[in-house]
Amino acid sequence: MLALRSLNKFSQSTTFFFHKLVLVMANLEESQGVTKPSSIGADTLERHEDTGEASFWRKQKRITSQGDTVNGALASWGWNYQSLGNARDAWCLVNRHYSSHCNDKYTGELSNKFLRSIPEYIKIVEVGPTDGLQNEKQIVPTSVKAKLIKMLVSSGLPIVEATSFVSPKWVPQLADAKDVMEAIRNVEGARFPVLTPNVKGFEAAVAAGAKEVAIFAAASESFSKFNINCSIEESLTRYRDVALAAGKLSFPVRGYISCVVGCPMEGMVAPAKVAYVARKLYDMGCSEISLGDTIGVGTPGTVIPMLEAVMGFVPVDKLAVHFHDTYGQALSNILVSLQMGISTVD
Repeated sequence: MLALRSLNKFSQSTTFFFHKLVLVMANLEESQGVTKPSSIGADTLERHEDTGEASFWRKQKRITSQGDTVNGALASWGWNYQSLGNARDAWCLVNRHYSSHCNDKYTGELSNKFLRSIPEYIKIVEVGPTDGLQNEKQIVPTSVKAKLIKMLVSSGLPIVEATSFVSPKWVPQLADAKDVMEAIRNVEGARFPVLTPNVKGFEAAVAAGAKEVAIFAAASESFSKFNINCSIEESLTRYRDVALAAGKLSFPVRGYISCVVGCPMEGMVAPAKVAYVARKLYDMGCSEISLGDTIGVGTPGTVIPMLEAVMGFVPVDKLAVHFHDTYGQALSNILVSLQMGISTVD
């Protein structure tokens, strides 16, 4: 019953989409109509819908094994996934023949429109040691940062953004960039790009042992001045110099764009502005461009036109997405980005 309560609560807002080794979720803002498991037996649990238009495959109750009331309940909710016994039956959707490693069938058979265009492999770029720590009020010791990075690498992450060579006056939390690089110098199994806002930062990063760098622009004029104390055009001039210096050393350069759908000062940001900055970064030699929803206001409805605009100038395999979950939309935005062909997620 405990498991049923958990599934009942979780199913009210979330649907799993299985694709090879990828597990993402999409929020479904729909009424579940499921009474509390504590008040009835598992065999009487049902899911009721006013309309079948949004999720028509959920209307049919499927008993996954005779006498198996738990799986019967799961099927009535639309959770057509049997994990009891020796059987494995993943998402047998009505009129949609989807298969994966979950049932050992060849994935070429899948026809589900939600999954058909998702890339087979997804690259994760971990930015916790920079983006995750930079706003912490209490200074995190260098040893703790190094331990965090090592644990992230041990989890299998191939890329961990280690630190940022910015002015300590602007970001005190990252003032120990050189020491962090020294602490992870002998760590193997991952790449460790670092943020560099200008040539001075780039030179400091190289001296500390960095082999990859990242630059960060914005699609909002106000945010650019607030974040890096210069206009968009001024920042692009700086980054062009960094890209040239990196090119001489054959260092990859990653480009970030902040405020790709919304700005805390200007409000909504036009997709054309994002596309302009993305094109400039791509033209100067950035090997990858990460599109960041800095304040987490994006939804699929605003993310799609932004991505379409950017893809008009930058190949999709050169793009990454970076969503904040401020309003609970990050997973939905990631899903739609994957469906549009993007295969790198911060």
